[in-house]
Amino acid sequence: MMDNPTAARGFTLIELAVVLAVLAIVMRIAVPAMQGMMNSSQITTTTNNLVSALALARSEAVKRATRVTVASADWTTGWQVFVDQGTVGSSAGDLELRVQQSAANAPPTVVPGANFSNYISYLPSGISQGNGGASNGSIVVSKAGISRTICISTTGRVSVIASGACS
Repeated sequence: MMDNPTAARGFTLIELAVVLAVLAIVMRIAVPAMQGMMNSSQITTTTNNLVSALALARSEAVKRATRVTVASADWTTGWQVFVDQGTVGSSAGDLELRVQQSAANAPPTVVPGANFSNYISYLPSGISQGNGGASNGSIVVSKAGISRTICISTTGRVSVIASGACS
């Protein structure tokens, strides 16, 4: 027996409803996991950008034999790296080496410790110095319960830990 070539082909309404129900269930499971992955990715990107800025500042301070500073009025929205030859912590009239702005609509929160609330300077020896006067401290990058802590040691070395306080 041969099939009728003019017969309608396609999905029935019931088949379409079943497919949409299965798709809705899969999306309900996948979207929260995807959101967590996106938050983690934003935290990693922001952390890496800040660590890179700190490494640039330290290497340029040693290379140029002068103070180089990473500063921000609001660390969540971005920061700048500049050769700090005028007022310490102020980029007015100084050579800017890098400007970093937040790329995300809802960027991770960047909270520096009291010692680094406005800026982190590197001296020609590579040692860091914050606006609080001490040379060590931390910066916490967080979003939706996920965080990374950037630790700056007394010698100016930078490290990142998944959570907790710097040692």
